[in-house]
Amino acid sequence: MESRLRRVAISTAIVGLLAVVAVVVIGCDGMSPFLSAQFANTMLGTDDGGLAQGGGAAPVPEDPTVDQAIQSILDLPEQERGLTVAVSNASLLRVRFAITFAVSAGPGGFVPDAELQTYTRAGYTDALVPGSGNTITIGCDTLSLLSGTKLLTLEFVSTESGVPTLPAGTVSGENVEPFIFQLTRRDNAAAVIPLPEIIVFGSDDPNFVCVGGASVGDLCTQRGFVYYSTDVELPTGKPVEAQRIQGTLCNIGFGTAPEWRLDKTISDELVQSFQYVAGGAIVVTVLDRSDDSTTVFRNQATWLVTDAAGITIHFPEP
Repeated sequence: MESRLRRVAISTAIVGLLAVVAVVVIGCDGMSPFLSAQFANTMLGTDDGGLAQGGGAAPVPEDPTVDQAIQSILDLPEQERGLTVAVSNASLLRVRFAITFAVSAGPGGFVPDAELQTYTRAGYTDALVPGSGNTITIGCDTLSLLSGTKLLTLEFVSTESGVPTLPAGTVSGENVEPFIFQLTRRDNAAAVIPLPEIIVFGSDDPNFVCVGGASVGDLCTQRGFVYYSTDVELPTGKPVEAQRIQGTLCNIGFGTAPEWRLDKTISDELVQSFQYVAGGAIVVTVLDRSDDSTTVFRNQATWLVTDAAGITIHFPEP
């Protein structure tokens, strides 16, 4: 089923075709301050030269002007400065996951100093190590700060305290009732989390990092979800790689990054198939597809995305 919002999100097939002929219209309008491994955003009014490490054409903004894009969290109404994300396990196995929210902060960043406390109270911390430059690596995915002074991250990993391994779904007749886990703030467990610019799947855990490791690995094989046996604490079946998570840049063939990205358009009113929106909600569902082979190319995880008004933007594509 097609995604819809204001106008309509580009389908995976169309995005793939446009990427090949290099006439892509991108909704995020190049305002992200990050340079992701193998996928560089176009800065406002400036083409940064394409991908950081090769691998395809960079998206080109439709109209790279300052008034086209949200530059700061303060450009949004207060009710749109957050996001809710739930993880739904519809498989018959337990599932672990690794998800990280990332956003720039400080002067020139997406989160100005006036709003920094809002993010740190929710659990975001500055991931930059003093003296080591403006780059961090999440699993195999490298994020470099292009503006601002801080790179804030908030990690949700189901091996940490308070974030459980997701129980298997419950069989009910011919259907499976999924187990749903809501990601929450660290300080008060509220469901609305301060808005990230990028959501990254994976970590440096051997079960979640890309195949081959950070130095030689394929970013699109980085895992966001891993199936586990219901009896013992061992991974089982085919893990859910970024290329099999609906809406990631890897999944739609629009770059090699295990990420979802924030739509920052104002006047364009176009939400791309790899984008979520300010003030909206995401439900990502892990399907019962642990037995998929490497030659079966279908989604193992889907997403349902709605905007602040509850209008569906992206429908699940199993």
